[in-house]
Amino acid sequence: MAKPNRKGRNEGAKHVSMYWWMLDSTAYRHLSCYGRALLIEFIYRHNGENNGSVVMSVREAADRMGVAFNTALKALAELQDKGFIRLVKAGSFNLKRRHATEWALTMFAVSDTKPTKDFMQWKPLEV
Repeated sequence: MAKPNRKGRNEGAKHVSMYWWMLDSTAYRHLSCYGRALLIEFIYRHNGENNGSVVMSVREAADRMGVAFNTALKALAELQDKGFIRLVKAGSFNLKRRHATEWALTMFAVSDTKPTKDFMQWKPLEV
């Protein structure tokens, strides 16, 4: 167990926080189990200062979730479609230096802008 600092907080106690208003949203309720698992991985990668440059490739997502490449690809598309993540910079193998795709989580602020929370406006298609 980590020793508390002078304010009584544990510096080493990292955690993933998911708010009730997000869990009660229509978009979250319509996520597949793979979409929910990948959302947790994205929030895990967010450190409070790196939103807009959260790195996650499809291969990394598949590895983190323990699923096939195509399943991870569908989960990424689902999170993007429902408004939980937004593409900032596409990854590529064609450049001299390989880099993974950079994402922004819409529930958190990007630098000085307010969070957009795009998923709160998502509605299922009427049939």
